[in-house]
Amino acid sequence: MKKVIIIILAAVLALTIGFAGSSCKAAGTAETTVAAETTAAAATTAAAETAAAATTAAAETAAPGSIVLKFTDFQGGNDAILKSYGQLKEIFIKAHPEVKDIEYTQYTVTTYNEFLKPAISGGTAPDLMAVYPGLDVAEVVDSGALRNLKPDIDNEWKSWLGPAYDFKGMSYKDGIYVVCQDVWTECIWYHKDMLKEIGWEIPASTEAFTAEDYAAMVAPAKAKGYDVMSAGFIETWCYYDSFFNFVHQQQPADVPDMVEDAFAGKISWQQPIFKNAMEVFVKLNDAQVWQKDALNMDYQVQAFGDWLERKSIFLWGQGDWFAGSMKPEENNKDNPNIGITQYPLVNAQSEVAFNKNFGTDIGVYSKGQNQDLAVQWIRLTNSPEAAKIFMTNGVNPASGVVVNDLPEITNPVLEECIKLYNSPGKYSEVYYFYADGVKALGDGIGNVVLGVDTIDNVLKGLDEVSGFKG
Repeated sequence: MKKVIIIILAAVLALTIGFAGSSCKAAGTAETTVAAETTAAAATTAAAETAAAATTAAAETAAPGSIVLKFTDFQGGNDAILKSYGQLKEIFIKAHPEVKDIEYTQYTVTTYNEFLKPAISGGTAPDLMAVYPGLDVAEVVDSGALRNLKPDIDNEWKSWLGPAYDFKGMSYKDGIYVVCQDVWTECIWYHKDMLKEIGWEIPASTEAFTAEDYAAMVAPAKAKGYDVMSAGFIETWCYYDSFFNFVHQQQPADVPDMVEDAFAGKISWQQPIFKNAMEVFVKLNDAQVWQKDALNMDYQVQAFGDWLERKSIFLWGQGDWFAGSMKPEENNKDNPNIGITQYPLVNAQSEVAFNKNFGTDIGVYSKGQNQDLAVQWIRLTNSPEAAKIFMTNGVNPASGVVVNDLPEITNPVLEECIKLYNSPGKYSEVYYFYADGVKALGDGIGNVVLGVDTIDNVLKGLDEVSGFKG
């Protein structure tokens, strides 16, 4: 979600676009309880089937050009998404002549829930709606407002989604209630010429330096008058996203997710895999890889701005959401000067893990009259046909990408990000359904880096917050 937040914070007002009209989150025995639950489940299933049948029948009997699908999200200001949906709308209406229009309304992240939650509670929610990944998905699902899309996703659709099908932010209670649209790879970006200037070779985008490597860059970088790294840790995702990556580097496999198990209180935080991850921040901070002010700087404006102005070689925590914000003189086919490398390796036993996840998503209003058509719209947006449209407009699509058959992409950074997202290997999640735990983790790492708390004490506190009883 924050990836989308970063893209669109500059947009202040909600942007409403109607596409082609203008073209363009009781006492009793066990037997009685089971029987009651079974009856309730059967009733729920029957009701769902009845509703689905009703929406299908309505679509089949609808007169040509009589249906308007309403669609909202938090992508305010994202013209690449807007343009892509406009092109997809034309394809959709051609295949579904009963649809007159898709009224797409973009809100900003800060204003979206002011619209969505009252609309849901008032029964006026749109046919299609984005929901912030994580806790908001849980809240909206528990309210009964989202259709479970898992039964709708057939094998072909699932194959298009690839790793996105298993993203935690899409799933809740064994169902899939939102489906991602755009995706991102989060890593460390740098100016290639500046790195060469201090005597270091350019790594592959799938490789990573160690904390010790970054520490060794400090002296030659300072001799040139710039920092090794720009960072903005006032935004705590810059702590916990990379922390999750450090943990996954050390796991022998992606499953089980030890971060998930620790947040759920199934295992203790007080073990080396988590302590090692926190120590990376201490090493980098003590070596002055970033300025002390980084602890009080924001990422979007200060850190990113300094890096764009070449005050540092590297930028901590960057991704596809800023792929279109590079200076043209550094990001063109003739001079692809922006490099991408992964978060630092924790130790010699670590294996590179990629931070991959999604920005925006779409769910279907469970009480809408056009649910089946809404499902078909989401399916189209995940198709290979849609993937090419998204990429041509500067978006890294969630699914349908054929790496050996990319359209022409004039943005070298975006092209690298697309290839990186679709590369194999371990990947780290960033969306978890544990608000108190995530906050305690971010605050704890910050306090350790500031020197006002110890790693051991923070990990002990995380056990308490997560409810570990072992």
